Amino acid sequence: MLLVVVVLGIQVLALLGSALSFILTAFSAGALAGSLLGLAVMFLIFAAGVAAAARGSWKLHRWARPAAIAFELLVIVFAFSVIAGSLWLGLACLVTALAVLLGYFLPSVVDAYNRALEG
Repeated sequence: MLLVVVVLGIQVLALLGSALSFILTAFSAGALAGSLLGLAVMFLIFAAGVAAAARGSWKLHRWARPAAIAFELLVIVFAFSVIAGSLWLGLACLVTALAVLLGYFLPSVVDAYNRALEG
């Protein structure tokens, strides 16, 4: 579970950094400022959701796993959409998403969730 929570935490930091970047760029973006601020709000909402999923996963809440998996599927779609323009960004997104997905299906994580559901 540590792998999953750490990678989700890294993704939260990336989302927060992106949101901050959008906000700072909006000051000099003229007509695009509104769009950048909208993106910042969206990224902050995603960051809050991923942070909640990371915390929920650590505590083995059953809602956290499908929420994080759904987010990671979106990250994979994003990765493939940007990989041609920004290879490193696309690969970073793809690798982190796959790490979380694979982490959730490690036998020890599946067993921990099963024990939590029984207890």
